[in-house]
Amino acid sequence: MKPAARRKWKSNDAPSPREKREMMEREEWTEDEFRDSAKNSKAPILFRLLAWVSLIVIFFAIGYGVTSMIFGWMDRERPNRTPENLVSTSQEAATLASEIKSLDAAATQQSFSTFTLTIPEGKTFVTKPIKCGAILREDAMQQVLSAYFDVVKESNMLDSVAANLNIFQSGDWLYLNVNQSFLESIKILGAEQATYLLTGLVRTMSENFSPVNKVKFYVDGKEVKEKKPVDLSMPWALSGS
Repeated sequence: MKPAARRKWKSNDAPSPREKREMMEREEWTEDEFRDSAKNSKAPILFRLLAWVSLIVIFFAIGYGVTSMIFGWMDRERPNRTPENLVSTSQEAATLASEIKSLDAAATQQSFSTFTLTIPEGKTFVTKPIKCGAILREDAMQQVLSAYFDVVKESNMLDSVAANLNIFQSGDWLYLNVNQSFLESIKILGAEQATYLLTGLVRTMSENFSPVNKVKFYVDGKEVKEKKPVDLSMPWALSGS
């Protein structure tokens, strides 16, 4: 028995995929013909590209439309919405700038605290107010002490490199760790002037940072054994403390 002649299929009457599988089982359709048919069934690449571009345009248009509707609804809900600090004339701009400057100045002023330095001058003392922007108490102490050192350096009572290295408070005691230049300056001053210098320092710290009333000196982290021209081995305190 002769096999049935294979039909020549045209593009417009090609069998469906199911029919093709059944025909392959009956050997009326070969795998090569099946692959060729699958290739021919795809749309040309140009048409597929246009389809993808059209799909993107549709989604973009939908997104744009939905966004416009949302913003339109928000505008209707708040019709009197006005940007903050909106100005329309140069005079309003100048007024706004002046207000902002005043607020900045007020904020800066509030962030600083005023302290008083007690400075030795001859055989007496004078006071000098200073402003300090430190937030922490220990930082404020360090700034006030540095300011005191700077003022007495101007009258040559301390060497230019004399400095306090560390500061620590415990109750009414204040511990200062000064450098060697501070100690050498004390020796050069002599007993009288050194007493005025240290008294001014103790008064400055005690009057600004209660309950401090005693100051103990260390030099480069070590206890001081020097007792001349003034005794630094013991804490310095105001009379009656």
